[in-house]
Amino acid sequence: MNAVKTVAIAVVAAGRGGGGHAGAAGAPTPKPTVRATGDTVPHYTGDSLIRPDGFERWVLAGASMGLGYSQPSGADAAAGATLGMFHNVYIEPSAYEYFVRTGKFREKTMLAMTLYEPGQKVHPSKQGFFEGDFIAVEVTLKDSERFPGSWAYFNFGKGTKGSRAVAMPRQACQSCHVKNAADDNVFVQFYPTLRAVSTKFDRDKTLGAKTSSAGATATRP
Repeated sequence: MNAVKTVAIAVVAAGRGGGGHAGAAGAPTPKPTVRATGDTVPHYTGDSLIRPDGFERWVLAGASMGLGYSQPSGADAAAGATLGMFHNVYIEPSAYEYFVRTGKFREKTMLAMTLYEPGQKVHPSKQGFFEGDFIAVEVTLKDSERFPGSWAYFNFGKGTKGSRAVAMPRQACQSCHVKNAADDNVFVQFYPTLRAVSTKFDRDKTLGAKTSSAGATATRP
């Protein structure tokens, strides 16, 4: 038997050996690789929260444009409705899976919101708007051991990985969320991914009333 045939037989035999090959007789199908999604729980240094790593790969809960929770006044009111900023709200994947199973936001749940200026007329676009310059990232988290009322709110601005922020004063966000959020201080009425789950568990009975009463220029998830 010549060398070429010997090599060919060896290759075929290796293929039949099924050493993890998909489709080989009797061989298990390899599991897909799960992509890392960054931090799953909040990390602190002293009184500061460290900006969660990898939030851009979390589950997209919802997006909005120019959404706010107070009536416009002054020049804004005179100008009427404006485009406003793009908001993208993400929830940490393991917290989302818990919410899907139970209908509740577990302790250490984190949500992140990115804010972008609206952009337009960049070649080759002729109409419409897109997410332009990055403005800030804000984080909301549930940690009853550290914060009165369980939830706290942080603004990292344009801070990069490893940056830190202290919780905003409770009166800046907490009272609005307690009064108007449809489910456990979270504005699920604005986030379709979470709204569907909340509706399934019948945890948003006041959804319609709260949606209609929410006005329009704060930016917390």
